[in-house]
Amino acid sequence: MSKAVIFGAGNIGRGLTGRIFFEADYKVTFIDVNEKLVKMLNASKSYPIYVTMGNEYDHRTIKNVNAVDGNDISAVVNASKDASIIATAVGVNALKYIIPAISEIIKQRYRDYIEGYLNFILCENMIDVHLYVREMLKEKLSENEYAYAEEHIGFCQSSIGCMVPAPPKELVEQNPLAVAVEDYNKIYTDKDGVRGELPDIDNIIAYSPFSFYINRKLYMHNMSHCICAYLGFHKGYTYIWESILDQEIRNKVERALEETASALSLNYGVEIKNLNDHAEDLVKRYANKLLADTVARVGADPKRKLGKNDRLIGAARFCLDNSIMPSTIIDTIPLAFLFNAENDPSSAEVSSFFTEHGLAESLKKYCQLNETEPLFGKIIAADKKNKRE
Repeated sequence: MSKAVIFGAGNIGRGLTGRIFFEADYKVTFIDVNEKLVKMLNASKSYPIYVTMGNEYDHRTIKNVNAVDGNDISAVVNASKDASIIATAVGVNALKYIIPAISEIIKQRYRDYIEGYLNFILCENMIDVHLYVREMLKEKLSENEYAYAEEHIGFCQSSIGCMVPAPPKELVEQNPLAVAVEDYNKIYTDKDGVRGELPDIDNIIAYSPFSFYINRKLYMHNMSHCICAYLGFHKGYTYIWESILDQEIRNKVERALEETASALSLNYGVEIKNLNDHAEDLVKRYANKLLADTVARVGADPKRKLGKNDRLIGAARFCLDNSIMPSTIIDTIPLAFLFNAENDPSSAEVSSFFTEHGLAESLKKYCQLNETEPLFGKIIAADKKNKRE
């Protein structure tokens, strides 16, 4: 049985990457600094996942797992010696803490003169995360070790579209290792980051140019999710599923997806049907009541999400660059400034500034747009038109 090592035994680690490797008949070793979690995984050698299927859960058991304390670097290196593939799912802010272990894995392979290849699938929400990891490794490796890593060790940025909600309390009470996850188990990864060849694993899909999947995730999934949240907040909804079941909101979400799908198709030469199918799947997934995803969570941190290259402004600019008019996205942008959720300092700041200074100044401050850019004028004009109506 082949072996996979996963840094991070949290919801994505167990609910997505662990599930994919298990379904590919891999033994899985988790690396985590949570001692209690490590002990539970080693005691049970398995854990339950609950796949949300409409209005009910499909209970499955992930087997052939064990865990290693991430603080014990020698144990981590030893556990990784016979790994066919390694994944990370620790969160961007925690990557720096696993670099010492990754560097020791590389050093050991260099000392052992291993000529084969090893690839790390970086399941982290950061563009160019592979460059970030390699830059940190430069400080830990000698010149020869780093040259070896450049040739033999792949670091592949990935697109993670799976939504993993917190499991219901009653499931955790039955088993603290329980994970709830939607029925979506694909990882798209950067083919250009691979060294040698990736093992043949269903649902880990290498693709080039990977910017297509980065932009598809940001300008379709993230964009439409946010629009659903901001429109839902405006109507007083609590959950994303409530928002998407509102026909007016659903129509706007679908139109926004049509806009970015058209732009992506033109830019990358991808068949529009494939992108429209993806859009249809997203809308269906948003309606999943068991995910219990909230408007507050999805809309949180508008200060970041309104950035010039992020999901709303970035999507609108991408459409305009490809001669597509993003009317629906533009109509929604002013509502993002009105979003104000509890325990979200970002939304409190943005909405307060918007109330005091208005749309034009808010576009300059938070979206880094200036008055000479076509998008700036289009947003202002659309807002005035919508207010008249």
